Amino acid sequence: MQNPFEYGRELGPGELVDREAELAEVRATLLEGGKLFLIGPRRFGKTSIHNVAAQEARLAGGHVLRYNVEAFPRLADLVSAIVVDAARVLTGPIELATGTLARVFKRLRPSLTYSPLDQTWSVALGVETDSAPVPLLAQALHGLEEAAGEAGRPVGLILDEIQHIVTPGGAAAEGQLRAAVQEHRRVGYVFAGSDTRLLTAMTMDAGRPFYRLGAVRVVGVVPREAFVSFLRGGFGQLRATVAPGATEAVLDAAEEVPYNVQQLAHYIWGILQAEGEGAVLTPERVTRLRDELAMRLDPLYSAPWLALTRAQQAALQAVVHERGEGLYRRGVSRQYRLSASAMKKAVDALLARNILRREARSAEERLLLEDPLYGAWVRLVTRQPIDPSTTR
Repeated sequence: MQNPFEYGRELGPGELVDREAELAEVRATLLEGGKLFLIGPRRFGKTSIHNVAAQEARLAGGHVLRYNVEAFPRLADLVSAIVVDAARVLTGPIELATGTLARVFKRLRPSLTYSPLDQTWSVALGVETDSAPVPLLAQALHGLEEAAGEAGRPVGLILDEIQHIVTPGGAAAEGQLRAAVQEHRRVGYVFAGSDTRLLTAMTMDAGRPFYRLGAVRVVGVVPREAFVSFLRGGFGQLRATVAPGATEAVLDAAEEVPYNVQQLAHYIWGILQAEGEGAVLTPERVTRLRDELAMRLDPLYSAPWLALTRAQQAALQAVVHERGEGLYRRGVSRQYRLSASAMKKAVDALLARNILRREARSAEERLLLEDPLYGAWVRLVTRQPIDPSTTR
C-alpha cells in the first residue's frame, strides 16, 4: 500500500489540499493576460500551486513558461531560456519561427539554432550579458509579448523567487521591470516569491514601483478542517486506531506548515503500517513521534546549529522556548543573556539565513522557524537557556 502523504517534491493535479481559490486565480492570470504576485513562505506549497495551475492553463489551451530564478546562476541565463522557450509559443515551419524569434527579440541579437534530431533550440545572445542584467530581461519580456501576439493563444509566464531578480538592483531594478511589463496585455505574469517581508513591501508600499501593478495573493496555512479531513482519510487506509485529537495533533506538532505536516504524517503512517492491526495513534504519541523524527534528522540540524554564533544560538533558543513572542522584553532577553540590541541583531541574522520567518496574524506578529522540526530539535537539545559565559 502506497503512503498517501507526499512531500519533498512538487505536487501535481489532485494532490493539493484545499487550494482551489489560489489555483483559480493563478490559472486565470495566466490565461487572461493579468498580473499576480503569489507570496508565501517556503514549505507552504506555493511552487506546487503554480505548477498545478500551469498544467491546468495548458489544458485550457494556453502556453505557459515557468522558471525558478534561483536555478539560474546569471540573469542572462534566464533570458536565454525565455528566448529558447518562446519558440514553443510560436507555430508553423521552423524557418518561419526562427525568423519571427530573431525579429521579436532583435534587441538581444539572438543567434538561434534548431536541432531536428532532438527537436530542441539553442541560443547565443549577441549583446553584453553582464553589465545590465535587468534591462536585458526587460528586452526578453518585450520580445515574449510580441511572440504572444504572433501565437494567437494565451501565453503565461511564471517567475518563481522573483526577489533574486530585484534585490541586487534595488529600486532601479523594480522600476525597470515594472516599465517592461505594465503595458503588456498578451502575456499573463505570475511573480512568486518566499521572501514575504520584501514582497509585501514591494507590492503594498505606495512609494515602490510594483505598487498596484497587479493582484496580490498570500499563500497561508491550509484551512484546518480541510487538512484534518485529508489526514483522517490517509490514516483511515490503515488497520490502526486513531484516537480523538490525533490528527489535529499532527497539525499542531508541525505548526500547520503544509510541507512539515506531510513529512510528519508520512513518517507516522509508515510506522503504523509496519505495526499492522492493533496500532494506536494518540495525540501524545504524535508528539513523541515528532520528536523522534526530529532527532533522526540530527546530522542535518547539527551542522547549521554549529555554524551559528553563540548569540544567534541563544536567540534561536529564545524563539523556540518563548514561541517567538516578546523576545525584546528586558526579562526575556536577560534570561538568554543578551541585550535587546544583541537579540535584535541575532534575530535579523537568523531571518537573513532563512532559519526564521515572520508571521503576521490578526494584527500581531511573531517569529517562527522555517522548519518546525528544526524547532523541535532545538527544544530537545537545549532545554535551558545557554551559559552566559559562552555568549559572544
